[in-house]
Amino acid sequence: MVAFDETDLGIEAPERTNICAIVALFCALTGLFVPALVFGAIGYVETGGREHETGSGLAVAALILGAIELVAVVLTAVIVLASMR
Repeated sequence: MVAFDETDLGIEAPERTNICAIVALFCALTGLFVPALVFGAIGYVETGGREHETGSGLAVAALILGAIELVAVVLTAVIVLASMR
């Protein structure tokens, strides 16, 4: 099987936003931090290797928000469990 892309044909491919980065940002904004971290990492890696794909900023934003949400959940759990003693 021969692999080629649009640039081999001289066709200029339009830039598009990585779907994993979009899903990651949506998950981070809705409080779903685990999928935000997973899709954010996937989106960031994918946008780095693809020439006509954008969205690395969205993926980084989702990773940051997901990490903040994870820390907040862990701190809240620790505080609640400590106060129950």
